[in-house]
Order: sequence, then C-alpha cells, then structure tokens
Amino acid sequence: MTVMAELVVWLLAVVGCSALLVTAAERWTSRMNSVAELSQEHYRLLVHNSEQVLERAVRRLLFRSYWSGKPIRITLIEEGSTDDTSRMLTILAREPYGCGLCMADGQTESATGAIVIDLRKKREGA
Repeated sequence: MTVMAELVVWLLAVVGCSALLVTAAERWTSRMNSVAELSQEHYRLLVHNSEQVLERAVRRLLFRSYWSGKPIRITLIEEGSTDDTSRMLTILAREPYGCGLCMADGQTESATGAIVIDLRKKREGA
C-alpha cells in the first residue's frame, strides 16, 4: 500500500508542476502579445569618448526592455569623440536589436518625454 501512496503523491506533484508551467507559459505569451499595446520608452544617450561604456549601456537597456516587456527606442547623440566611439555607434546601429536605435548629431531636439543618460567622460577643467 505504501508504494501505491508514493505513486499517487508523485503523480499529483507532476500534475501540479505541469499546471504551473502551463500557467507561466500562458502569462508569458499574453505579455508578448500585448507588447504592441504598451507605450514605448525613449532613451537618449549622450556620448563623448564613451567607447568603453557604450555597448554595455545599450545592452543593459535592451535586457531591461526584454524582461519588462516594454519596447524601447534609443537615440545616440555623439558630440565629436576622439576615440572609437563613432565606430561603436555605427556597429550598434547595424546590429538587429529589434528596437528603434538611431543616431543624432548634437543636441537636435529637446528631451521631453525621453530619459537622458549621460555617458560622456568628464572633461578636464570642468
């Protein structure tokens, strides 16, 4: 009789785990289907000699977007860097990230409704 009781307990555990997995999958797919309904977050990255931190910042924003389920748009504003920041910008703009990744030159428009992230290195004497 104890073998039969153990089998019943194991079967109930399997049914419970499978129900939990099905519920999680349904919630995940419904969240992915409603992504189009969500408003888009807009980030503006100000870069100047930011070659070392630029890719990490973009990847963190994309990771955050993936897990929150909220689409993002990233505008990269370059201010005449002397290192390889401009090369990094062209590489990042070429990658198929699935978000609005665009480049702008200088301070083109006001940052209303956008989250501005300053990646510029501190200038000497400032």
